[in-house]
Amino acid sequence: MSENKNLSTPNQAIENYIKRVTELSQLGQKIPSNEELLKIASELGISDEEIIYAQRQSQAHFIRAGGYSNLCHWDDAIAELEEALAFNPFNLPMLHLLINCYLGRWKEKHNKQDEQQINFRVKQCLEIQPNDQESLDLLAKLDIFTRNYKYQFWGITGFILILIGSTIGFLFLNNISLNLFSENDKKIQGVKNELVKEIEQLTNNQQILYNQLSEKVNTQEKLEEDTQLQIQILKNEIQKLTEQNQQLTEKINNQNPPIPDSKISPQPKDNDNKNKSENKI
Repeated sequence: MSENKNLSTPNQAIENYIKRVTELSQLGQKIPSNEELLKIASELGISDEEIIYAQRQSQAHFIRAGGYSNLCHWDDAIAELEEALAFNPFNLPMLHLLINCYLGRWKEKHNKQDEQQINFRVKQCLEIQPNDQESLDLLAKLDIFTRNYKYQFWGITGFILILIGSTIGFLFLNNISLNLFSENDKKIQGVKNELVKEIEQLTNNQQILYNQLSEKVNTQEKLEEDTQLQIQILKNEIQKLTEQNQQLTEKINNQNPPIPDSKISPQPKDNDNKNKSENKI
């Protein structure tokens, strides 16, 4: 009972072990070998029984990390997975979830360190399994996200620079004009007010353009669905017109029935005269 109780309490040696393994993994940019793990455990005086117990606890860390990940609590999930991987460094599902968590946190904060961790963990996955497609798919997602983020960043930055340049140019030309023509203070104040309004309008236009770009992406699928719907409507109309054409053709045929062929044999005139004479008698 006392031995199990000691295992259930936090062990400073195990915490030091986790810290040493994590530092070795990150500094060496590779997964520690079994020999290195056993050497660290031996130096810290960790028994085999404690290692087995810690490996079982790593699964609990993995389960908790999955719950944190579902709630987008990236910091808590990453901390749980780092501890889980200390005793299971070759566990691919743990590494995949850790990459996902770093990717989720990068999408929120765009931290360069998270991007580096993703690349580092993907390399670890490929060391364990060279054809690990899931880790490569996660790396491809990171590439797409970073590229789109750079496009948005430089687009907004360029627009702001143009706005600032236009404002400075306008102010410079306006000041020259005011100095040349010696306009009064009221006109200067009026120009400043107009400039403020124009800047506000430009800012609003910037927001509108940004929203329009977002809407184009969101409505692309809807446009395709509308196109398919219009094609189906046209097909139905053509079908209706074809049926109406057939009905009209049938009506025309019914109103003009064909004249049947009939042969009428004329009677001889002699018989007619004979009958007339008989009637007179």
